[in-house]
This record gives sequence, structure tokens and C-alpha cells, in this order.
Amino acid sequence: MKTLKITFIGILILSVFSCNNTKEKTKDNSSDKETVKAEKISYQIDTEESVVHWKGSMVGVYAHEGDLKFKSGKLTLTNDKVAEGEFLIDMNSMITTDDDALYKMAPREKLIGHLKAADFFDTENFPVATFTITEGNGTEISGNLTIKGKTNKEKLTDIKINGNKLSGTLTFDRQKYDVTYKNTMNDMVLSDEIELKIEITTK
Repeated sequence: MKTLKITFIGILILSVFSCNNTKEKTKDNSSDKETVKAEKISYQIDTEESVVHWKGSMVGVYAHEGDLKFKSGKLTLTNDKVAEGEFLIDMNSMITTDDDALYKMAPREKLIGHLKAADFFDTENFPVATFTITEGNGTEISGNLTIKGKTNKEKLTDIKINGNKLSGTLTFDRQKYDVTYKNTMNDMVLSDEIELKIEITTK
């Protein structure tokens, strides 16, 4: 009888240890799955399909709009959220896309000439602008924007990711980048805020 009791207790103990080992294995498997989910995936930007739409306003009057092309770029996503990356924008690719009615007094080429000149973006000496991502949380990306050799922290907001496409908006103060008219009166007529709508296609 004692032998039977001892045998029963032994089986019970083995069963408990067996259950615990199963739970530990399950936890280990779960941990492995989490590790797989956190894997980073990197993409190159398709410079032919990607574009930056820019908009600058004359205070209380009208706004000029246009496009810029990417020179190169890359993105790294973790769990479908942007974690790292860098965009290089070709400042000499600048064009206008707004209404012809805004150019009755002067041609589009004159405006582009002003924007590329030394007192604005000085594209001869600074042909590339960059945005380097430092942090992303899904709907917003923080990073360092460099224009005319000056770097400031900026945010890309309203982030949307759809398949291999990403879009967002970045608004910066041109005064922080020394993008100003030398003539103070002319400069006061322009809004300090320049809006960029970024549309990226990856490959």
C-alpha cells in the first residue's frame, strides 16, 4: 500500500514538472515570434516616382506652388513604422506648378531664378537638402533638416503608409535656414512658413 502511494505521488510530481516545462517552452516560442516581428526592413526610394510638393505664400495675397525631385533616399521600417532613413532632395530640380494667371507680370523662370539665387536657397552652392530621420512613432517622424548648410530639428506629420507608398507634411520656418530676401521690405511680404508635402514610393 505504501509502495502504491509513493508511486502515485511520484507520477503527480512528474506531471507538474511536465506542465511547467510545456509552459516555459510556450513562452520561449512566443518570445521568438516577437523577435521576428521586430525585424527591420530597409527600402530604397524610387526617385522617378517620388516627389516633394512645395508651397510658399505671399502674406494675405496668394501662394506659389511647385515640385522638387529626390536625388536619393532610403527608409527602414520596424513593425510597419518608420524607424530610420534619409532623404536627399535635388534643389536644382525645382519647378513651379501653379496657375498661369500668377505669371502675367513675370514668367515662371524669373520666380525660379529668385528661389535658386544666393539670398534664397542658393542652389549653386547648396544643391542638395537633406532630412535625416531620428525617430518615428507611426503618425509622426522627427529628424534633422539641412538647408543651405544649416540644420534644425523638424517633424514630418500626418504620416500615411499604403503598400510601398509613404506620404507626410513638413512645415519649416525659412528664417532658420537663412532663406530670406536681402531687401527687408520684400522679405516681410513673404510668409516665413514653407510647406512641403512629401510623397515617397519605395522599391
